Amino acid sequence: MLAFMIFPIISLAVEYDIEKTDIHAYLQSDGNIQVEETHTYAFDGDFNGITRTLIAKKGTEIQDMKATENGKALNVEQEDNLYKVHRKGTDETVTIDLTYTIINGVEVYADMAQFYWPFFDQSNESDYNNLNIYIHPPKPTRDVEFIGYDSAWDTGKVDKDGVVHFAMGHVSSGEKGDVRVAYDSSLFTGASSAGDKSIRQEILSDIEKKEAEIAAFNKRKELFHRIAPFVIVGFALYLLSLMMRRSQYKRQIKSELERQFVDSFFVPKTGLSMPATIQYMNNGVLDTHALTAALLDLVRKGYVKENDQETFVVVNRKTDHEHEQILLTWLFDIIGKNGTFRLTDLETYTKNKNNHESYQKYFANWKKSVKREVDAKELYEKRDNTRMTVGLSSLILLPFIILFGIHELYGWMLAAIVLAGYVIVFAIIDKRKTVEGANIKAQWERFEVKFADLVPTEWNEWLDDDQKRAFIYGLGRNNHTIQKKSKTLMEHVPQYNQLNHNSGTNMLLFLMIASSAHTHFDKAEAATMPNISTGSGGTPGAGGGVGGGGGGSGAF
Repeated sequence: MLAFMIFPIISLAVEYDIEKTDIHAYLQSDGNIQVEETHTYAFDGDFNGITRTLIAKKGTEIQDMKATENGKALNVEQEDNLYKVHRKGTDETVTIDLTYTIINGVEVYADMAQFYWPFFDQSNESDYNNLNIYIHPPKPTRDVEFIGYDSAWDTGKVDKDGVVHFAMGHVSSGEKGDVRVAYDSSLFTGASSAGDKSIRQEILSDIEKKEAEIAAFNKRKELFHRIAPFVIVGFALYLLSLMMRRSQYKRQIKSELERQFVDSFFVPKTGLSMPATIQYMNNGVLDTHALTAALLDLVRKGYVKENDQETFVVVNRKTDHEHEQILLTWLFDIIGKNGTFRLTDLETYTKNKNNHESYQKYFANWKKSVKREVDAKELYEKRDNTRMTVGLSSLILLPFIILFGIHELYGWMLAAIVLAGYVIVFAIIDKRKTVEGANIKAQWERFEVKFADLVPTEWNEWLDDDQKRAFIYGLGRNNHTIQKKSKTLMEHVPQYNQLNHNSGTNMLLFLMIASSAHTHFDKAEAATMPNISTGSGGTPGAGGGVGGGGGGSGAF
């Protein structure tokens, strides 16, 4: 979601396919070109017309753009290089003819005159499903040289009259495909000279160079196709060995746990504070649920007294942990005053935008302090360097991913990407718990399962502190099963009061405080989160084709 906010997507308001495009360029003896284009669009939904971007090469000019449909003239609106052809409709397939003149489009040299033109470039936003470009000489001739570049390569054929047909077929958006056709210069008597050099050999050299490049490309492609299985299988075996070593370690830990674990139901006491326990069981995540739980834990431990479900007062500042000191300072001195904190203080404090940075800073410092308590317990093996090495080993595949992609070995490229991704994910998740860490996790996981089946009589036999720790744990982890079960048990507690000294009053107050406090903390967090603003815009393309020319097609 953040990526969508940071990188806004520019979507077309009109859905369409360009089913067929035919472009006929008629070269004139004076060096100008009469162009006739036929575009067939299949629209899905409402539309207002089509667009055609025509970017002239340096020294040339586009003139006399006209549009028709079945011989009927259509309105054409020009905005710089963009031409909008107005033709409204809904769910239609339309065929629109465009005509225009390219002034000085033919370059006349000593031996030949060439038409070297990009009818589209990388700025083109639409796919052409069936694109054909025809270049017509001023007179029938057999003296012709031609070449197509990029998408147009190896698509050209010449007929007996010298007409060159580039049957390009499907051309994806963002691709370019310049066409270059040369005829004897004597056919262009009315055109000005572009220089005394000869270009026939230059075109033939381009063709030879391109053919040599393709031959070399195919040779490299065959080489990479042969070595790809060894690369992929070898790296897959490496990943398998990593997974087997991890599995072996987990079996060892499990065996040790089975030897140590005592199968009796209780609220675990592991030496961790409740916020630290929540952080550990939540894989390092502390949110507003955990913050609410931490406030209730201050009440449970007697550092804070609740006057009512909205007001709290500090009664003891000699806490066991640093993060408890931070929370007391933050809530009772910074947001509240003189050791008193009201939940409504959160709204008052966060209304002032100058306090937003301070709020987030204290929240972050509290989280870091809780993490320090967990880290000090050494519940994970110290193997960050090993995990970093494993993660970086995925870079071994990076050059192969690039080379496979360049040489169109997309299956092998995808396999390499998947393997590299698996290794990176493996390095991230391969945090191995110590025996103590695994033991703590196993105790709390078993508690979660057993708690769901707890009956009111058993609950009533628990100490008040155990009841509160169970509730705080469920609240901090946002475990709906535990929270719902706690609420059900609280409702049944009064009928057992004669059997036990415990009273349900404090627990019911805990429940009310939790609901109210979390609502206020949630609103405060939302109010103080930094706002991310995005913008989008665009300018007409400068042209990506030869000599700065180019263009593309679209709709509106």
